[in-house]
Amino acid sequence: MKDHHLKAWLALVETGSIRGASRHLHLSQAAVTKAVRELEQDLDAPLIVRSSRGVQLTECGRQLTSRARLAQAQLALARQDIQQLLGGKRGHVAAAVTPMVLLGALPTVIERFTKIMPLAELTFEEGLMPHVLHALRDGSIDFAVAAPAEEEVSGEFDFEPLRTLETIVVCRRGHPMANATEWSQLAECTWAMTLSPGSHHCNLLDYLRRARLPLPTRIIRANTFGVSWNLMARSDALLAVPVGMLEVEPYAQQATRVPLRLEFPPLRLGIMKLRDAPLSLAADKLAELFRQEIASSQCERAA
Repeated sequence: MKDHHLKAWLALVETGSIRGASRHLHLSQAAVTKAVRELEQDLDAPLIVRSSRGVQLTECGRQLTSRARLAQAQLALARQDIQQLLGGKRGHVAAAVTPMVLLGALPTVIERFTKIMPLAELTFEEGLMPHVLHALRDGSIDFAVAAPAEEEVSGEFDFEPLRTLETIVVCRRGHPMANATEWSQLAECTWAMTLSPGSHHCNLLDYLRRARLPLPTRIIRANTFGVSWNLMARSDALLAVPVGMLEVEPYAQQATRVPLRLEFPPLRLGIMKLRDAPLSLAADKLAELFRQEIASSQCERAA
């Protein structure tokens, strides 16, 4: 399995046809077909099925695709590292961060990183866990500053915990349930939740089931933190968030903590990466700056 095999395969997957792959790579269709056949021979497995609808991937083909993308991403990082070691300052880092980090530590981290590597390109995405796991697997992000559930920290990922986060319920100022202390008072309220598999709110509902507590009867599904927060701040919807959100301005002025006498399972915030996939020099520097900033903010609160 050689580099040109993987490039031909990924071009075929992206374009959906031998013709499209040949145009993308500026090769003949015969050359692309040969590369795919050699891959099938090397793996001793069928990778594609040709039909009237074009080329379709077999299950073996889909498995190869995720690994091939990661391999190409790692090769790109190797080239980037070597250029930096030779004196270049260019690089590209992609990371996913939770909303709390996005609004809190991120601006300071970016400022410090830019001083060290002013020509590096940075890409940040909102770190909702279902997206994070997929993006780590295919190499589209280098690492995530996230709060995964225990079952999501499996053998294919490394997780370095940095801070434990208390989960609290918040509401808009002046909410009729702003002084509620019992869960039974809140179960029939409207809630804004992200219910993608593996999300923090899905784990919260699982906890309520295990504790035999009533589930919220009215849930508005929201797929981003911004939508959830705005629903809470501009309506009577309730929202479960890490306590650190009330330390970030202007969000601290838009919400108040509901004094609920119920402790939800804490979240562990940390750095998550694919196991056995070393970070590039630039990504490693960015991760170290996140470690420093999160540790510094924790020390300030303790003081």
